[in-house]
Amino acid sequence: MKPPQAPCPARMAPQLVTLVGRPPAGAWRYEIKYDGYRLLARIDGAAVQLFTKNGYDWTARMPRLAEDLARLAVHSAWLDGEVVVQEDDGRPAFQALQAAFARRRTDALVYVAFDLLYLNGADLRGEPVERRRQVLAALLEHCPLQRVRLSDTLDADPLQLLANACRLNLEGIVGKRDGSAYSGARDGSWVKLKCGNRQEFIIVGYTRAAAGIGAVLLGLHDDAGQLVYAGRVRSGFSGRTLEALRVTLAPLVQAAPAVIDPPRLNQPVVWLAPLQVCEVKFAEITPAGRVRHAVFVALRDDKPAAGISLESDSEPL
Repeated sequence: MKPPQAPCPARMAPQLVTLVGRPPAGAWRYEIKYDGYRLLARIDGAAVQLFTKNGYDWTARMPRLAEDLARLAVHSAWLDGEVVVQEDDGRPAFQALQAAFARRRTDALVYVAFDLLYLNGADLRGEPVERRRQVLAALLEHCPLQRVRLSDTLDADPLQLLANACRLNLEGIVGKRDGSAYSGARDGSWVKLKCGNRQEFIIVGYTRAAAGIGAVLLGLHDDAGQLVYAGRVRSGFSGRTLEALRVTLAPLVQAAPAVIDPPRLNQPVVWLAPLQVCEVKFAEITPAGRVRHAVFVALRDDKPAAGISLESDSEPL
């Protein structure tokens, strides 16, 4: 049965990934979890648009990548993937990726494509993932591009794959259930197994220090949608990071805390409108909902604060 024919959609919702603590039963295919920005690429004739997971148009930020994708031998297409900066050994480097965007030097970015949602009038989202990947692989093999790579499927035991990924200081692995369609939702057909605890938080304030910022105060939305205090992060800051934080957070200063349970701290606190997202590594979340041994990773401008809550591996598959 042929995929349904349809005009090239103006927008598509990305498939969302469920965090799990162990590999699920059944037939799954696994890939490396790339440490970059999720990016959907829309090609319609000579026009290329690059969208973040939350629908922000970042085409102007990556003109060379858009030019490269325009050379793909298609009339129209939608691709899903991750934009990364690769180190000499091929590993993605997230802080180098952030620096490339901050300095507007994005010519060396690489787009690692892992799914094909639409091609030349055919909507492929209802096709099984293995079929979509087969078509994507053939497309990229037929028309190789300088800045576009295919994400490899790894044929090995997922626990061994995860152990190897962690040994290489990668973020983890992603599994996709054989036969699954691309629903554009969190339906359990895509899962991730992570090497450590790392996720996004909302910056709700900071403590003052001689250098300007002592600790960044974090928030998360709870199950009721309320913004609650989630602890603070005091390490992982370089001089450049602190300067970027100072510039980014200055317009967000406000008199009152946005969290419903503001902490009582011994240092002076600057409260912020809860609009800026950051990524943090941590050892655990305590029963009181606070991060322990937190390390700042980076600011995240590709994700809106409204959707940030605690990732959990208790969601059903």
